[in-house]
Amino acid sequence: MKKLLLAIIFAVIAVAEPRPSEQDIQAIYEKNKDSQFIYKDHIAISLTKDKAAVIYDKTKKLDKADYVKFDPYLGLYLIKSDLTLRAAFMIDELNAKESMWVNILEQNATAMGHIAKFGSNLGELDELSYDANNTGLLVCDCGSMVGIGVGGNKFVGNRYLRNFVKYDDVHYGDIGVSFEDNNSTLSVKSANPFGVGNMLLAGDIVIKLNDKTPKSLRELNEAVLFADKNATLSFEVLRNGKLEKFDVKLADLAVANPPEQTKAQNAQKPKPKKVVVKPFLPSYGLSLNRNLIIQKVSPNSKAKRAGLQRGDKILAIDKVPVRSVADIEKIMRSTDRSKFYYLISRDDFQFFVRVYK
Repeated sequence: MKKLLLAIIFAVIAVAEPRPSEQDIQAIYEKNKDSQFIYKDHIAISLTKDKAAVIYDKTKKLDKADYVKFDPYLGLYLIKSDLTLRAAFMIDELNAKESMWVNILEQNATAMGHIAKFGSNLGELDELSYDANNTGLLVCDCGSMVGIGVGGNKFVGNRYLRNFVKYDDVHYGDIGVSFEDNNSTLSVKSANPFGVGNMLLAGDIVIKLNDKTPKSLRELNEAVLFADKNATLSFEVLRNGKLEKFDVKLADLAVANPPEQTKAQNAQKPKPKKVVVKPFLPSYGLSLNRNLIIQKVSPNSKAKRAGLQRGDKILAIDKVPVRSVADIEKIMRSTDRSKFYYLISRDDFQFFVRVYK
């Protein structure tokens, strides 16, 4: 019993690391203050020597000319700078200890806490154990960057930021397959039959992905999400007790613009005029049955003046056989030419008639 109590005490001491002092917080701020700056009245965080992430603010958005791309999942713009930026050192947040203290970079920061949870799926941001009262560079008690706090208890981890800065367009891997965790067994929940991963079937148990055994649903999903463009993912699955291997060519996941930007773009675009296409045959003065035999020729029409008669059958237009009214209408709409040659059958005699639009 005494050994158990001692083990519990030591575990508590190990987890409950001391909160950083005011001097520690100030030292962390001084170390990283040049990595966070203001860009067009928005908070920006340096990611490389010439690229930075700008936190999206729905009350004021950047103009298209001010950024390279916008990622609506992360709520971040990517910008390029002509000046040399100073990026903070980024740790692997997935290996961070639960006892590690984190806070949004600010002088004399008072609000701080720990990492509470890592998101498992696209669109699920990582979570803090407290509600951050501001947004910006998220730093740990060792002075390194953990991610970007985007409001409340949410933050974008470094692994997402590395993928974010890699391309000038929004890129996430997508194979049209969703996975699930059933009692620590990772399996295929569903597969889009029209997706690139349609060879995977619901119920397949994922054994390996690219020769590695995923340890969690998050790890499996992120191996797909963060795969390089045009990468091939090699799956090994257990199906009906038999091992199967499939290579899946990665597809891009299309990402929409933020709602505010989309509305603004739509407002600037003139609405297309509705074009009404009138059928040719009625305007020409012809009424046909399904066998393309003329049933009626309107008086004083172009068809009447061309010499067409009731009972004539239309066989071809410009040597192209026609088999339905839709064929005729399609040919007459497909070109701007004004003159056509109709092949007509009348009393077992075939002849051509010049038809003008």
